[in-house]
Amino acid sequence: MKARRIGTIARKEVSDSVRSRLVWTIVVLVAGLTSVAAGALKFVPGVEADALAGINGATEFAGLLVPIVALVAAYLAIAGERESGSVKVLLGFPPSRAEVVAGKFLGRGAVVAAAISAGYAVSGVVTVAVYGTLPVTAFVLTLLLTALLGVVFVGIAVGLSATTGTRSRAMTASIAVYLVLTLFWDLVPQGAHLLVQGSQPEPPLPGWFVLLQSLSPTGAYSSLVTAVVSWEAGLPGLSGLIAGDLPFYLEPWFLLLVLAAWAAVPLLVGYRAFERADLS
Repeated sequence: MKARRIGTIARKEVSDSVRSRLVWTIVVLVAGLTSVAAGALKFVPGVEADALAGINGATEFAGLLVPIVALVAAYLAIAGERESGSVKVLLGFPPSRAEVVAGKFLGRGAVVAAAISAGYAVSGVVTVAVYGTLPVTAFVLTLLLTALLGVVFVGIAVGLSATTGTRSRAMTASIAVYLVLTLFWDLVPQGAHLLVQGSQPEPPLPGWFVLLQSLSPTGAYSSLVTAVVSWEAGLPGLSGLIAGDLPFYLEPWFLLLVLAAWAAVPLLVGYRAFERADLS
């Protein structure tokens, strides 16, 4: 019964997103900007780019675009309904607050994942057109990782939305999260390396430095993409950047756990805050 109620909420989120044209906006944004990033290297003077470089260019742009797209798509999932009062109507029916949080996450996560995948797939077509080939395995894996990054930020956004009671607070929190996790996070390992080593980081890097870089969602995504692209090209990947053997905390399975934690922990914190909130 709980699964049915969660599924009902999730389907409503998908339906509402389609009617609001959110899906198509995400598809157009991701398709246009990642396609430009994938194909642009071919036309840079003095740069010998191939299809793998095109995929890498698309993922670098996706690492900046996907988080903000996912946050915008989900930051009002609960806060918007709390401000309007409609969440009290929803909770007047059988769904519990936990089921509302789960349904909102699954519904908006599905929308964002599908829209990002569709948009990113267009960059694959552009890659074939520009470079004449497409490393299918690397492309599919980076597509899945990009969709996963979107789902992770949906989890963060829904968690934030569940902790706030107004649209303005949810928006402020989402902007802060984007700035910290996407734009400013690299300052942390850079500053730590300067403090510990007394110099700017240069390869071979200490494992802890790369770990700090990879502890943000976009950092973990970037490290996983590096592993995929390097594997396809026959290069050492992260192991070629660090001193010594590759530690377990830089293995792909651990980086996937980092991404999973970034989705799960905000959702749990948001649910606990939502459960205690006085909606009257």
